[in-house]
Amino acid sequence: MRQQNPPPTLPRTKGFTLIELVITILISSILAVGIISYIGDAVNGFVSSGSRNKLASSGRVVVDRLALELHNAVPNSVRVSSPNLTNGNQCLEFIPFIGATNYLDAPFSSAGSSISAVTFNPSILMSTPAGVYAAIYPIDTDDLYTAADPGPLTAVDAITTASGGRVTLNLDLAATVPVEAHRFSRRSPVDRLYLATQPVSFCIVEDKLFRYENYGFNTSQCLPAGQGGPCDLPSTSPNRALVSDSIDNTSLTAFVVVAQSLRRNALVSVDFNFTDEFDEIRLKHEVLLRNVP
Repeated sequence: MRQQNPPPTLPRTKGFTLIELVITILISSILAVGIISYIGDAVNGFVSSGSRNKLASSGRVVVDRLALELHNAVPNSVRVSSPNLTNGNQCLEFIPFIGATNYLDAPFSSAGSSISAVTFNPSILMSTPAGVYAAIYPIDTDDLYTAADPGPLTAVDAITTASGGRVTLNLDLAATVPVEAHRFSRRSPVDRLYLATQPVSFCIVEDKLFRYENYGFNTSQCLPAGQGGPCDLPSTSPNRALVSDSIDNTSLTAFVVVAQSLRRNALVSVDFNFTDEFDEIRLKHEVLLRNVP
């Protein structure tokens, strides 16, 4: 009998077993989760960094503006209200000046109606009514805001040119009723004269910082409406302007005045906490009050 050859063997097909597939999928999933998490953290970090930089930049602008205005504050005119630690509400008030010079003659021994001074640099001349104030040796904050007579502050009616590089400041007698003229209580050791304007306030109200002006002099510090102050600050523009929002000063004291010493001038300590969703930047800054009486 003829022997038959066995049928040819089919080549073995190569592939993956079910266990190998499961292990591959599992490892790929772990790697994918790690990569996505890494990329997500990097993106979140980049976004958070950008948000913090934005907060820091805007906060620095606010602090720099406040410092710039405080550098032009009449000496000893800065005062602050008691902080409300529940919501951070607090006010800082000061009297800005627009010029300074040396007086040559002013009424100290008796009441007078004018002041002779060296010409302001740059020149300042004003017609009636000038709407500004002359301040000489302001060392008492209360005397400044009460416009006491005798005292360090009085209204100016006009500023006119005099001969020999001098100017004459005519005092606004109507603003000092019932007296007929004003007498300054103390002479400045360096004959310093400041030309001041009306007080300005910076107040934190809830999560915003406002600037207030054109509300006049008041013996007690005025506060924003609804905060229980002895008088209300303006509630509408242009006398109230928004400086910044997104401030969370809960439990913080925004403004602290550190009295001058024999070694340095007075300081104003500023503490603002700026927030934006989940990011926050806390800026603490000290402003040296350079001007002296």
